[in-house]
Amino acid sequence: MDQTLSETCNTKEFLRCVNVGLLCVQEDPSDRPTVAVAVVMLSSDIATMPVPKQPAFVLKRDLSRTASSSSKPEASWNSEILATIEEGR
Repeated sequence: MDQTLSETCNTKEFLRCVNVGLLCVQEDPSDRPTVAVAVVMLSSDIATMPVPKQPAFVLKRDLSRTASSSSKPEASWNSEILATIEEGR
């Protein structure tokens, strides 16, 4: 959490929102909560929440590239990130 928010933000609520968000982006869709369950988690003060597993958006390095001894420089992490900007009609 940014320091400027720490004075005005409820830390417990902030952490709950982050945890629910991470639960919603887990790599295996069967591990993700339904919308109804996520709403309940956000709106209630649940004492114990599930621990999120691996998120689906983690960058994975292609080890086959690093194993080759080509003269081509290895791609940097930034060049491997793709972004999609969706626009409404």
